[in-house]
Order: sequence, then structure tokens, then C-alpha cells
Amino acid sequence: MKRLVIELLAALAATSAGAAPYLAAVEVTRPAPFVMLDPGADVWRHSLASDLRDWQLLDAQGRRVPFALVPDDAQTAPPERELKLFALPPAPVSASAPPNKAPAGWLLDLGEPADWQGEPQQLRLRWPADTVSFQAGYRLETSADLQHWQPLATGQLLGLRHADGAPLSQPLVALPDRPRRYLRLLWDDAPSSVQPDGAMLLAAPAGRVPQQLTGSAPLPAPDADGGWVVPLGGPQPLLSLRLSGTQGTWVLPVQVQTRPAPKATWQTVARPVFYRVERAGAPADLAPALTLPLDAGELRLLPPPGTALPPAGTLRLDWTLRRVRLVWAAQGEPPFSLRVGATGQDGGPRPLAEVVPDWPRERSLLGAASLGAFAADAAVSASTALPPRRLLLWAVLSLGAAVLGGVTWRLWRQGPVEERST
Repeated sequence: MKRLVIELLAALAATSAGAAPYLAAVEVTRPAPFVMLDPGADVWRHSLASDLRDWQLLDAQGRRVPFALVPDDAQTAPPERELKLFALPPAPVSASAPPNKAPAGWLLDLGEPADWQGEPQQLRLRWPADTVSFQAGYRLETSADLQHWQPLATGQLLGLRHADGAPLSQPLVALPDRPRRYLRLLWDDAPSSVQPDGAMLLAAPAGRVPQQLTGSAPLPAPDADGGWVVPLGGPQPLLSLRLSGTQGTWVLPVQVQTRPAPKATWQTVARPVFYRVERAGAPADLAPALTLPLDAGELRLLPPPGTALPPAGTLRLDWTLRRVRLVWAAQGEPPFSLRVGATGQDGGPRPLAEVVPDWPRERSLLGAASLGAFAADAAVSASTALPPRRLLLWAVLSLGAAVLGGVTWRLWRQGPVEERST
């Protein structure tokens, strides 16, 4: 009986305490009528939702200050552009080698750089659905006049199939530096490469810095299912993933799975192929980042069962997050603070026009603020916790209800009592 009372007290204490929100000081470093804050990446570890509905900006008296989100210029990226592929003549072979009719590679024309609507970032190749499985290494070169070529990158294109028949492909060609007008994709081994039937150019807005944050973590030991689980904290607005390593050559087809919380069910959201190819005297080739715009609290990379894996401790997962910046009118009493993880209260951003009436004018005149370290909001924790005497009262009442329920259940099991005849 005593043990039951203790367990009830512990359960009630845990329930009454709940998950306290987190609070961080906001310091205005450049005063202005309207102030902007970049919270950084740490805020997402304490947030409950990627739409910021649990965020509150407070003044010194605890009053809520309305805030809005600064528009993200990177969201106005130009559309993808289809490019035409021109086959290069087959590479010459020795007299003793069998004739080779496969193109040595492909030529692409990006157009005059002055006419580009955005900065080229990647090429995405397309090939027929019935293409046999392949793994093709390439060299990428660029030129302004089709005469003088400069090396730009190396990499791998992959077209494989999972054991269940699902396609596993890596169709992206990264452009690590700004290319010239022409690109030349040369195969390491033309006969075993792929014959693409299309290419798409992916670009970023010209002259603008992508509004994103970066995160990174070494992969832990595999779980019971053989997958690597990477907890992110709260639900985070992911943009891309990349698996990198420090040793050896490897190719890993994986399932990328996500879930919002540790007890939720895993959902498979992508089946990419990551790789690392070592080359003598040159940096290793790494698969381009996987574009993956979604919200997730945990990630899991699940390789096929029985796959030979790279050495433990050599893999790292890198990701990018959508950057959010807050703006508010300099109203209320400083100092300010940012509370995240607040439930059941009015929070989250307001429409920009309700916070900054003339945004085109004010955007170049914004002040600035910095964010301190987050800590549990002690005031909220103390106000929501029940006093010890009340906890004891609730424990006694709960115990009495449990005893009464037990007696009722035993009487019900015994059935009706027949009256004795006198």
C-alpha cells in the first residue's frame, strides 16, 4: 500500500510539472522603430511546432509583443529550366579494342550568363524508366568559348533498384562553382554509363544569400532495425540532407524516414543513394545534397539488411533548415525575451502588414537584436506545479478511489449472494 501511494505521488508530480517552455533574453543591439531578430538554429531544439505557433515575444512585464516573419527572398527562386543535350563523339579506342559507339559524354548550353535568371546550382538528369541498372562516374568541365575548358567537378550518377523493385537513383550533378556558358559532362567509362534523355537546370536567386541554417551530427550506433537515428529536438523545417564520410569508397542506398516525436511511427519519405568515392590525389566525390522540404523531429537512415557498411564513427549527417527572422515594432517595456514551447496560449507570428504597415520603406531601416541562451522558464514551472499538501490530498483521494474500485470488482466477480432459508 505504501508503495502504491509513492507511485501515485510520483505520477501526479510528473503530470503537474508538465513540459515547461523555454525562455531566452532578447537584447536590442541597434535601436530603431522596427527591430529584427535572427533566432538561429538552437531555438528549434525547444520549439513544439515548425509554424511557430508556440513562440511568444514578451516585454519586461510579461506582456506579449506582436511579431511577424521577415519575408524570405530565397522563396522567389526562378523556375527550373530544361536544357538540350548534345552527344559528344565516342572516345577513341586502341586498334585491338572493340569499337565503341557510346557518346563520350554530353554538351549543355546554359545560355549567356547575362541573361540568367538565377545562379546555376545543380543539374538533374533524366533517363528512360526501363534503363538497366548502372553506376557512372563523370568529370564536369566548363568553357566560355567551346575551346578552352576548365575542370569544375567530379561525381557519380546512379540508377539502381531496391530489393522490392523500388527505384534508387542519384540523378543530380552538383555545380560547386559558378560555371561558364557551356558544360561538358565526360564519362569515366562510356559503355557502362547511361544515355540521358533530358536535363533540368536548378538555380538559386541571383545575388541573394539562401535563407537557411545548417546542422550536423555524427551517426550513432545502429538501432535494433539497423538504422541510424538522429534526433533533431523539436519539429524542424528541413530543406536538405547530405550523408558524408571520412574513409573509403562506399555506395549506400537508404530509406530516409522521419517522425515528429520519439513514440511516433516512422514514415519513409525518400529512397536516395548516398556515396563517397575516393580518387588518388583528388578530393573524394560525395553525393549531392538531397532536397527534402518537410518538418521532422527525428530522422532515421535505414540501409538494406546485410549491407556492408563504412567503418563505425566515420559517417556524418548534414542538413539545412529554413531560416526564420522576426520583426516587431519597438513597443512595450524592455528588456524583451523570447519564449518557445508555450502551449494553450495565444502565440505565433502575425501578418506582416499588421506589424509593419509600410514594409517596403522600413525593410532597409530595421534595427537589430541578439538572442541569449535558452533556459527553462522557472516562473511557468512554479506556477503550474501543485503544492506538496495538495499532491498528498490528491494521492489519498486517488488511493481511496482505487481501493473502492477494487472492492466493487471483487464483489462483482463473486456474483449475487443467495439468501438462506430460515
